[in-house]
Amino acid sequence: PKIRIDRGRLCCGKKMVKALPYYLSEIKRLNREVEKEHRRILEEKQKVEDKEGSSRLLRSTIKQGIKLATGVTADSLSSQTGFVEFQTLTAKQSALQCNITGTTDFMKTSSAPDPRDISWVNVTVEKSNIRIKKMQCDAVLLTGTLFWSVVVTAITSIGNLDRLAQFLPDWLIPEPGTFWYGLIQGYLPVILLEFLMLFFPIVLRLVGNRFIRFKTKSNTDRFIFHWHFSYRVANLIIIILKNQIYEALNSVRNNPAAFLQTLAEGLSLSSQFFLNNMIVACGTETLWELAQMPQMIKYFVMHKFITTEAKSKRYLEKLEKPGAFEWGAEVPQFIFAFLVGSVYAINVPLVIGVCSAYFYTATKVYTHQALFVYAQPYEGGGKLMYYLNRTTFTIIYISMTIFSINLGLRGAAIQAPSFFVIMNVLAFLVDRKISKQFVRPSTTLALTNSRLIDEENKRKDERLQRYKEYKAAKAEKKAAAARARKQEKAGKLTAGSGSVVDQSAMLNIPPKPAKSVGHKSMQMPVLRENTPEQLRERRAAKIAAESKGNNMMAYAGAGGEGGADSDEESTGGVDFYLYRQPQLNKSLWETKPRPYR
Repeated sequence: PKIRIDRGRLCCGKKMVKALPYYLSEIKRLNREVEKEHRRILEEKQKVEDKEGSSRLLRSTIKQGIKLATGVTADSLSSQTGFVEFQTLTAKQSALQCNITGTTDFMKTSSAPDPRDISWVNVTVEKSNIRIKKMQCDAVLLTGTLFWSVVVTAITSIGNLDRLAQFLPDWLIPEPGTFWYGLIQGYLPVILLEFLMLFFPIVLRLVGNRFIRFKTKSNTDRFIFHWHFSYRVANLIIIILKNQIYEALNSVRNNPAAFLQTLAEGLSLSSQFFLNNMIVACGTETLWELAQMPQMIKYFVMHKFITTEAKSKRYLEKLEKPGAFEWGAEVPQFIFAFLVGSVYAINVPLVIGVCSAYFYTATKVYTHQALFVYAQPYEGGGKLMYYLNRTTFTIIYISMTIFSINLGLRGAAIQAPSFFVIMNVLAFLVDRKISKQFVRPSTTLALTNSRLIDEENKRKDERLQRYKEYKAAKAEKKAAAARARKQEKAGKLTAGSGSVVDQSAMLNIPPKPAKSVGHKSMQMPVLRENTPEQLRERRAAKIAAESKGNNMMAYAGAGGEGGADSDEESTGGVDFYLYRQPQLNKSLWETKPRPYR
C-alpha cells in the first residue's frame, strides 16, 4: 500500500510513497531523537549532581531529613507522578505494555486512577519514600502482633470473675446464676474487644494518609484491609491457644503431637467466646450500623446549637452529605465471620448457625445502606477484590487443615491424610483456574480488545454525528416549509380576494367594552384565519414595540385613527393584542421572602 505525504515546506502538493518503508524510516528517526533527548537529560542530571559537590554535605543531609519526614524535596515542587492522556484506548494499552526508557523501573507506567481516588496532597511524595515508610510500618505492625496477646489477655480476663474476685471487693462481683453474672462472664469481653477493634481502622487510616502518605485512597484502603484482617486473625489464634503463644511455639519444635492436642482443646474451649462474638455482631453491630446513631446525634446537636437561617446553603448541604462505605474497615468483619464459621463448622456446628444468621442480617442491612445511605466517593479499580479472593482461599485451606487434624486426633489414620490431600488438590485447581481465567486477564486489557472498544466508540461517534446532521437537515426542511407557507399566506393577504378577511379594516374596529361587575375589561377582535406563524410574528412585534417605548394599547384605547395608523406603519399591520396577557402558574409564586442561605 501507498500513502500520500507532503513534499516539504517550500514545495506544494503531495507525493505517493510506499507505506511500510516510510513508517520504518520514521520510527528510526524518532528513535534517534528519543535517544538524543535521553542523553541530554542524563547529561543535565549529571551536571546538577556534580555541581552539588561534597562540600554541601550538611545541606544535603538536611534535605534528606526533610524528604524522609515529609516525602517531598525541600528545594522544588517537582513530582515523580505524571499523567498522559491518549486519544485512543489502543495507544494507552500500547504505552502500558512497553519499556519506555530501556532501564528497569526507571519509569513505571500504570493505568491512571480515578481523579476522585487521588490524594492530591500526597502527589508530590516520592515513591521511594512511600516504599521505605511502608516497610517500616509493616515491620512495626508485624512485631506488634506478638505483644497484642497482652491486650487480648487483659480483655478476656475480665470475663473470669473468679480471678477478678482476688482484686475487687465482693460487692462488685455479682452472684453466680444472675443476669449480670452471665452478662459479664460471656458478653463483656466480647464487647470490649470489638470496641477496641472499632478504633483500629481509624489509626491505620491516619498512618496511611499522614505517615506513609499513599498517593491513592484505594491503596490506603488496601493497607487497612490487610492489617485489620491480620489482627483479627491474631485475636483468633491468641484466644484459641489460651494466650500461651510462646509455649505453643516451643511445643511445635519439641513435641508436635502435643501442639496438635493443645490446638484441638483450644478450639473446643474457645468456642463459647466466638459464639458470643457472632451473636453480638449479628444483633448489636448490624443494628447499630442500620441506626446510624453517630450521624443522627451529630445532625441533631449541630441543629441545636446553630441557627439554620444564618448558615449558608453550602454549609447545610455539607451536614447532609452521605457517608462512604469504607471497605478496609467493613469487609474484614465479614471475612472474620467466614473464618470463624469455617474453623468451627465441624467441632461446634452451633457457631456456623449463628454465623449464617449474621450473614443473613448483614446482607439485609448493608444492602439497604449501599442503596439509601452510603455514596461511592471514588472508584478504586477493584484492588481489594484480589486481596479478598486470596483471603477466601486461604481460609478454605485453613479449614480443611483443621478438619484433617481433628480426624487424625480421633484415630482416623487413613481418612485424615486422604481428605487433606484430595481436598487441597481440588481447591488448588479451582484457585489456579480462577486466577488464570479471571484474575490475570482483569489486571490488563488486551490490545485486540482495546481495538474492538475503539472501533465501537468510533461507530457510536459516527452514528451520533449522522443523527445530528439528520436532525439539522430535518429542522432546516421544516423551517423552509414554514417560510414557504408564510410567503403563500402573505401573498393571499396582499391579493385582497373576497374570501380573505381584510386585516387593515379589522384593525380599525374599536374594541368593545365587556359588561362585568366592578371593573371593565377589553374585548379585542380575533381573526379567524390566523396561523401559528402569524401569531408568533405578532408576539415578536409586540416585544419589539414595547422595547422601543411605543405603548400600542394606549393608542387603541383612545380610539384615535391616527394611533391605529401609526401602529400599522410601525409593526406592519399585525395584531399583537392577542398575546398581551401571558399564562401564569400561580402555584409557583413565592408569597414569602426566602430565608438567607
